[in-house]
Amino acid sequence: MSAPPRVLVPLAPLEPGREVTLPEEEVRHLRVSRVGPGEELVLLDGRGTRAAAHLSASGRAASVTALLPPRGEPARRVTVLLGVGEPARVEWAVEKGTECGAAAFVLIAAARSQRAHVAAAAARIERLRRIAAEAVKQCDRSVVPEVGAPAPLAGLLDGRRGRLLVARPGAAPLPAEQLPAGDLAVAIGPEGGFDDVEERLLDAAGAVPVGLGGRVLRLETAVVAALVRLVDTSPT
Repeated sequence: MSAPPRVLVPLAPLEPGREVTLPEEEVRHLRVSRVGPGEELVLLDGRGTRAAAHLSASGRAASVTALLPPRGEPARRVTVLLGVGEPARVEWAVEKGTECGAAAFVLIAAARSQRAHVAAAAARIERLRRIAAEAVKQCDRSVVPEVGAPAPLAGLLDGRRGRLLVARPGAAPLPAEQLPAGDLAVAIGPEGGFDDVEERLLDAAGAVPVGLGGRVLRLETAVVAALVRLVDTSPT
């Protein structure tokens, strides 16, 4: 028996007995998927609440029947500070990074990020957020990661002292027992990496270098490799 379709209803109050109006894009998707009235759904508010529901006769609403336990969320939140690269690579990184458990993405307008790529990322920020939302539904998570618009690195390091890693070619892998306790952020540079000024900023912020293996990885591959090593493997 296949699992019920997962439907995102951002910020909706999910309470047993309540009828929730579905977003138009979700209504269209259910129709294309031939989900009929009365069929079971799983509603997600994007903030961690999940609920069982049944599709209404109109196909535009769902009646909540019960709350469900959170699912797919790691105990450790890992924020990815991602140097902007080619738009397709950034989209891939957000999609697969969401599947791997990233808590948030903050895009860096790095010195080696091409201006056209930074402009494209800024223009596509809503698309990137939709990609993250769709990935949450696909992989059965409960929380949609935030995706922050591109900004220079210097302003993104405030408040991250002592809880920051930086993926750096040639650095030794960091054993799990040496990871800082609690939530983390990991900085991953664009193609060509961070420049010397940015590396000094990261060092001044107490960033711990971490290696991702003996090969040079593209930014989207580095996101997946970093999250596999850093995200807690005991999800809720």
